[in-house]
Amino acid sequence: MQFKWIFVGLFPLMTKRGHFIINGVPRVIINQAIRQSGIYHQQITSKLIKSNKIQIEKRFYVDLISQRGTWLRLEIDKKKKIWARMKKIPRIPALLLLQSVGLNKKIIIQTLFNLYFLSEGKSQSPYKFLIDFTSIKKKNTENLIETSSRLICRKFLNPQSYDLGKGGRHQLNNKLGLSIPLNRTTLTPYDLLWSVDSLIQLFNNQKNFDDIDHLKNRRIRTSGELIQNQLNLGLIRLEKKLIEKLKKSKGLIKIHHIFTSRPVNSVFKEFFGSNPLSQFLDQANPLSELTHKRRLTSVGPGGINRDTAGMAIRGIHPTHYGRICPIETPEGQNAGLVNSLTAFASLTDQGFIQTPLFLVYKGQTQKKLGAKILSSRSDKNLTIALNNIKTSKLNFLPNLPLTIQSNQLLKKLYRKNINFIIVSCLQLISTATSLIPFLEHNDANRALMGSNMQRQAVPLVSPQRPIIGTSFENKVLFYCGNFLQSNCSGLVLYSSHKRIKILSSINYRKEKYKQPLFAYFNNSFLIGEYKKRKFVKLIIIKNYLTRLVIQLTNIKLNIFYFYSKKSLKKINYNTLYKYYRKKLTNFCFQKSLVLKKNNFKNFRVCVLVFINKFYKLKNIYLNKNFLLFNKNKAFNSNLKNFDTLIKLKNTKKSVLPHLNIKNFFQKRELIANSNTVQFKILFKNYIRSNQGTCLIQKPTFHSQQWVEKGDLLTNNFSSQKSELALGQNVLVAYLSWEGYNFEDALLINERLVFNDIYTSLHIEKYKIEARETPFGFEQITGQIPDSEYRNIEFLDERGIIKIGSWVEEGDVLVGRVTPIRQRNLLPHEKLLYDIVGKEISSKRDTSLRVPRGIKGRVIDHKIYETKNIFENQFKVKIKSVYVYILEYKKIKIGDKIAGRHGNKGIVSKILHQEDMPYYPDGQPIDMILNPLGVPSRMNVGQLFESLLGFVGLKLHKKFKILPFDESFGYEASRSLAFYQLYKTRKKLNQNWLFSPNYPSKFRLFDGRTGALFNHPIMAGFSYMMKLIHLVDEKIHARSTGSYSLVTQQPLRGRSKHGGQRFGEMEVWALEGFGVAYTLQELLTVKSDDVKGRAQIMETILKNSALRFGTPESFKVLIRELQALCLDVQIYNRNIKNYLELKKN
Repeated sequence: MQFKWIFVGLFPLMTKRGHFIINGVPRVIINQAIRQSGIYHQQITSKLIKSNKIQIEKRFYVDLISQRGTWLRLEIDKKKKIWARMKKIPRIPALLLLQSVGLNKKIIIQTLFNLYFLSEGKSQSPYKFLIDFTSIKKKNTENLIETSSRLICRKFLNPQSYDLGKGGRHQLNNKLGLSIPLNRTTLTPYDLLWSVDSLIQLFNNQKNFDDIDHLKNRRIRTSGELIQNQLNLGLIRLEKKLIEKLKKSKGLIKIHHIFTSRPVNSVFKEFFGSNPLSQFLDQANPLSELTHKRRLTSVGPGGINRDTAGMAIRGIHPTHYGRICPIETPEGQNAGLVNSLTAFASLTDQGFIQTPLFLVYKGQTQKKLGAKILSSRSDKNLTIALNNIKTSKLNFLPNLPLTIQSNQLLKKLYRKNINFIIVSCLQLISTATSLIPFLEHNDANRALMGSNMQRQAVPLVSPQRPIIGTSFENKVLFYCGNFLQSNCSGLVLYSSHKRIKILSSINYRKEKYKQPLFAYFNNSFLIGEYKKRKFVKLIIIKNYLTRLVIQLTNIKLNIFYFYSKKSLKKINYNTLYKYYRKKLTNFCFQKSLVLKKNNFKNFRVCVLVFINKFYKLKNIYLNKNFLLFNKNKAFNSNLKNFDTLIKLKNTKKSVLPHLNIKNFFQKRELIANSNTVQFKILFKNYIRSNQGTCLIQKPTFHSQQWVEKGDLLTNNFSSQKSELALGQNVLVAYLSWEGYNFEDALLINERLVFNDIYTSLHIEKYKIEARETPFGFEQITGQIPDSEYRNIEFLDERGIIKIGSWVEEGDVLVGRVTPIRQRNLLPHEKLLYDIVGKEISSKRDTSLRVPRGIKGRVIDHKIYETKNIFENQFKVKIKSVYVYILEYKKIKIGDKIAGRHGNKGIVSKILHQEDMPYYPDGQPIDMILNPLGVPSRMNVGQLFESLLGFVGLKLHKKFKILPFDESFGYEASRSLAFYQLYKTRKKLNQNWLFSPNYPSKFRLFDGRTGALFNHPIMAGFSYMMKLIHLVDEKIHARSTGSYSLVTQQPLRGRSKHGGQRFGEMEVWALEGFGVAYTLQELLTVKSDDVKGRAQIMETILKNSALRFGTPESFKVLIRELQALCLDVQIYNRNIKNYLELKKN
């Protein structure tokens, strides 16, 4: 027997960031929420009007849903008879179905007592059912009974065509009381028998109905399962191909001749290219990328049709709490069908959503036991406290009625009856929604808009992290995967915009030593005097474990030992040396690094430094005679702050280790470092995203800084100091300004333009190909006929633009000439060419030029070449070229600005800085918003953010605000904002910052006149974002252009250089004003009057009367009526003669 490797197909590999690269483009597979396989009891109620009375009719049915295969429905009709229904098959009497799967009447009678439901009416024999059933598939077949039985077995009992899945089998066993093994994933005769029995019990009100919207009845199909299904489909196609080839082959055949990779490859190509669950990755910013990967959808293959989906499935279910965000969902047709997982939600192996909860025992929250993760299946009959309540020091809940959820109902219970409590107040909402401060003060619709618009924020050149955050900003970057993380701890040797070098100790081994360690130390201790505290400093010198010595100056030490002078008088140097030889036996070293400092008391001193920063402060008193240290941070230590007192036996005073982080007990093990390695990490800069934004990587650390494993090494245009930064902190005022902020429009300060506050970088990609034409091959070259030098001065010898060139509208990016047909010249044309001395051109210029309105710098180009063998020589030919241009877009009139609370608007005017309103201290406002946009929208959270942000601006502070703070006290948000304003007024001694008469408002000055406004104005420091809906990509105008072939009307859309639609309602508006001539022009010569628009230029120049022709759309209407055999003609006003329509 021989084994051979066979190439079956190309399998897509998921990246570490959770997406796929298909044809060079990042794509993500959306998680799909589908019905869990199993049995479901339902009823349908319908209203009927009989004899002028409304009667309610109920119909009971049971659905048997499979993971793969035909769904089966058992229902009771009006005559109380049970029928089985399948897709594209007439209904079948239930008794005949049971008999056809092998159950005899004796077993059925013993199981089911009420046989009236199973009477099948006229049909008495199961054979007649088999004949009717198989006649649908194939007529005039022999051995009908055998064929029919085979057909039923293939439909329900064959594992290849029918699969319940282990979850479906488990659910079926639980509901029907069966004990069939979980690996039996097909239907059995007893499944059908007990399903009929449960339907009868449902009719007799002995069973409850199932809630199909409950999350225990829905599961998530992840990308792995979807790809597995596609692989299964590809293997089935491959099997058919193999059987066909084996039937055709004669004699021996080689195995690699019959196998082909086309079936599997074609399946994956179809799935990633055309399946609605495979989408372009949203890379507008890190939040949009993370949200896109955590999205759930109910639509798609095997899901729900958005056109027929009702409000029940779109609504919020009680089991969504902590699992599916009730806020973040799209607006429009997909509302409620596309959702997002909450911040702490995760999936089980079976695809059920689970959420963490803390256990509550007799009113005490058991936080030290860790969170217990519960799915919607396991929280039945449990009482879960829904609000994040402030507990006592011993973690006891207050003895008050608390809001709980039990069996999908909200109740008030005392703490002794509570089983679980939520982990965090952010558990309810998704990642994007958790970034909104003061969320509880906003209307849910505006919170939805704020969540969606954060994903549309454009990365800015100089981003700022928000002054008012929610402590979730750094977690978005950490889990996004778009930022480089350190895979080891070490010292940064070099850092630039291109790369970073880290020196780290690796290849370490853990060993347990029995012999004492003092033998490995040379000059073990040096005692120096510390003057201020009158302590002596004890420093470990030169450890054998690491041979690395780094030259550094002015380094701050981290591990120090301090003794009082009285203790040291009793213990001389030798005694201390012998004493610590025993103590260091169990000293624990972990990933140590020896740092050398020269000229310290005329000694060469090496200091052993331990690194870590993740432990909480805690006082620890050792009971043993030795010290154990953990890894501690190497820098920023301060000798004046003493953290922990640790007592030793032979000293009166305490030994005081100066540690940023406290000591913990360790096992007796030693980590021996064998060598050190330099890690070199390269950064990727100026990469184009799917949305055309610019992706860069900027270093976070500088040289001579320590890096911990897992630290973020890079920032980008959407982050600052390892926190998410999608916008800018700007001064805003809620003020009406001469109608310029009507209907959510807003005014901005010109400072935002000149200082590049809202400037963003965008990368556009342009492609050109050299193809074959009927007159020859196109050629990419720099020799372009009849071109000016200024348009081609930046081209290289190949005709491609040089990297780094600044290009504007009309400049040539790639030179290309296309051969054209040579035409015969007239005699005078030949004479003219001979006189000028110019050759007849056989090529025309088809170069790639910079489109209209685009200017920027060429940052890259990619060239794809083909190599052909011609006369024993390789000839390289350029096939296609991609050119990337970096655009520098400042904010301008028409751009869209939005906050985090759903407050969005369009820039209507840019004012001079001296014309803007200003504070009493002379600071001008950056942005003027419409005050009418707050009360009707009910998003008051933006006002609290503005006030607290203004405090942060004045005091140079940043605030982290968790949502739902009203649970900690009445009017907690308002109290916090007013208290901080009052505190700022006292600290800065500026009374205008807070006035009791009009708190949260200020007396602003008009920049145009210098006078005070008549009334105090609400103003503050808010976080505003620039959205990806840029005016440069929206604004469009058309004078002439292409027309539709059928209607002869201008095309639609900016990409086709189309016109603006003048619709039915616009016609009504002009009719209302009575502008007949304007309306006639719009409907004829400006639209589809072919003759009129050709003559309109001549009419305008000659100042003659304009004659309108017949619109083409009217002719199309007549032709359609004539196509229906209606002889419709157009008559003139005399009615004697009529005009026949010409074909054209």
